[in-house]
This record gives sequence, structure tokens and C-alpha cells, in this order.
Amino acid sequence: MTDEDILAAIIAMISQETGVPSSDISPEMTASDVPGWDSLAHIRILLEIGARLQVTIDIEKTYGAATIGDLVPIIREAGRDS
Repeated sequence: MTDEDILAAIIAMISQETGVPSSDISPEMTASDVPGWDSLAHIRILLEIGARLQVTIDIEKTYGAATIGDLVPIIREAGRDS
């Protein structure tokens, strides 16, 4: 799976969870830039990404991500550990 595939999955799940169109979500955005992305949405987004990509994501590691793009290497690493 490429970083582009991972980013596409992240954006799709953020869009699905928050109702914000995918076209309005970019890797440079933060959770606070996306209406409806709160702590509960964060967990649901990451659990669904993990299920779709068949990886186990350490939620704690994701709290250090400043931007949506910063989630990509965390999820890529989770794929290596799974």
C-alpha cells in the first residue's frame, strides 16, 4: 500500500465521519480545521481506517500527529507491525 493509498483512506474516512467533502480535506489540515472532528470522531475514524486497511493502529501514537498528513507514516508503520 502506498502513502497515497493511505492518505486517500484517511481522507475518505474523515469525510464519511464528519460529512465534510473529501475535496475540502487536505493533508496540511489539522483536526480542528475539520468541522465535526472531535475526540470521539478521531477514534471512530482511526478504527475504521484500521479495519479497511487491515492494520492495528496505536491510537496513542496518533495524538502526536499535527496534521492529517502526519497520520500517514503512523498508519504505514502499523501495517508493518500487523
